[in-house]
Amino acid sequence: MKGLIARWTVLVALGAGDWWLPSPWRLFAVVVTVLFLIEWTALRHRVTTIRIVRLRRHRLANQLQLVAGWLQLGAAGKAEEALDKLLRAEAQQSLWFRGLPSHWSYSFLRWDAASEERGVTIHWEGLDRLQPTYRMAWMLERRMAQAMRIAETAVWVQFHARGFRIRVQERRGPLPRGWTAVDGGIEIHWSGGRMPAAGGTANRM
Repeated sequence: MKGLIARWTVLVALGAGDWWLPSPWRLFAVVVTVLFLIEWTALRHRVTTIRIVRLRRHRLANQLQLVAGWLQLGAAGKAEEALDKLLRAEAQQSLWFRGLPSHWSYSFLRWDAASEERGVTIHWEGLDRLQPTYRMAWMLERRMAQAMRIAETAVWVQFHARGFRIRVQERRGPLPRGWTAVDGGIEIHWSGGRMPAAGGTANRM
């Protein structure tokens, strides 16, 4: 909290300098402000990345402990079932890195971490049909933020070539704008976008 207050204080001071400094120094203050904002954004991404890694390591450790526990009890069948579930989940998540732009892979990891913290399960469907675009990424970010706020237990995301559908079965709070009540929950559809999201490094894992 103190660090956030300090950064906002610096940003306000730089903004005041942009406004009040004479012309020769104003350009310098603007450049410093832009560099400060870039560094602030990079810091936020680093903090988020560390949080993602910690959560994934913690979850993996818990799952391996479950397998080890079943083996210690002599329940080889249960251990094999738990290990198979873990391997299938990891295989499904490998689609997040297969040929997608790096910012899409990062988004999948971030949503996965957010769902872990909130105790909500995200079911991704149709990743093999996904044709990512910048506009789709922006719209998905907005709609996933809504879904994560209202979901009680699970969120289903189904992709098609140029869009997606998000469904929430059990929700808290009022119906968000743009969502539709359907049998068994609420959902929202989006379709559109023409500009391929080719920017960034495509993952080949």
